Amino acid sequence: MKNILKYLAFFTAIILVVVSCNYDDTNFDSLTIDLDSNATYYIQFSNASQTAETGVTEAGELIEIETTVIATLMGTPQNEDITVNFTIDDLSNTMSEDMYTISANSIIIPAGKTSGSVDFTTIAENMPVGETVTFALLLDAGEHASPNANGTKLTYHLKRMEFCPLDNGAADFVGSWSMTFDVNTGSTANPAWYTENGFTAVVNGDDLDVSGLGESFIAGFWGEPVVAGGTFTMEIAGNGLLTIPRQYIFTTVWNGTNYDYEVEGSGTWENCGDKPVMHITYDIYYPGDAEGLALSYVSYLNVPYLGGSFMLD
Repeated sequence: MKNILKYLAFFTAIILVVVSCNYDDTNFDSLTIDLDSNATYYIQFSNASQTAETGVTEAGELIEIETTVIATLMGTPQNEDITVNFTIDDLSNTMSEDMYTISANSIIIPAGKTSGSVDFTTIAENMPVGETVTFALLLDAGEHASPNANGTKLTYHLKRMEFCPLDNGAADFVGSWSMTFDVNTGSTANPAWYTENGFTAVVNGDDLDVSGLGESFIAGFWGEPVVAGGTFTMEIAGNGLLTIPRQYIFTTVWNGTNYDYEVEGSGTWENCGDKPVMHITYDIYYPGDAEGLALSYVSYLNVPYLGGSFMLD
C-alpha cells in the first residue's frame, strides 16, 4: 500500500510540474512573443513628484541629487521599441540648464518591456544656496499619452542645502569667539549661577586648540577656579560638524586640593553668514566618570549639558 501511495504522489507531482511549466511558458509567450501591436496602451511618468536636498561629504564636497526619470507603459508590451519624448515645462521649471544633467533627450521603452528611464543629476555648485528650485517636464507620447494629467507632468522640487565650505579648513576659525546664546541661561535657568563665556581658538593641524570654554561654569557654578590647563582640542569636519573627543581640560583647586577634569562634546558650524558660527554642547567630567557635572546637576540648570551658540569676533 505504501508503495502505491508513493507512486501516486510522485505521479501527481509530475503533473503539477508539467502544468506549471506549460502555464509559465504560455504566460511568458503572451507577454513577449504574441504581442498585439494594435492593442491600446498609454504612457506616463512614474514617481513623477519628488522632493530632495543635496548633501555634503565629510571633506566638505557637495553630494549631488541623483535620480531617474521613468516612463511606464500602461497596457500590453509592444513588439518594437517605443520612443518617449519629453520637453521642459516652461511654466513650472525654474532650473537653468547649468544646474543639472540628463543622460538623454528621450526615453526608450524596449520591445516587450513596460518601462524605460534616463538618469538625472544635479550640478549643485550652480544651484542657489538654501533655495528650492523646480525641475519640470511634460511627456509627449501623442495619442498614447496618459489621459491622467498628473501622469504626463514630472515635477522635482530640489534644494541645495545651505552650506558654505571652508576656504582654509580649521584655520578659518582662528580667533576669539563670543557667546550669542547660552543653553542654560537662555530660558528657565537662574542666570545668577553663571553665564557661559567665550573662548579663543588657534589652529593645530586640521584641528583647533580651544581655550577658555567651560571656565565660567567650573568657577561660577561649581566654585572651583582653574589653576592649570584650560586648553583642549576640537576636531573640525568639512561637512559642518565638530567634535570634542573626551580629554583633559583643566585643573582646579578646592580647599587646597587640586582636581582634574575632562571635557567631551559635539556640535555644528556654519559659514554662510558674515561671520562663522558654532553651536556647541558639552559636559565636564571627573576623570573616568560616565556622567558629567551638568547632567548630574540638571535640576539647577536649564538642560543636562553646557554650551550654546558662538560667533567669531
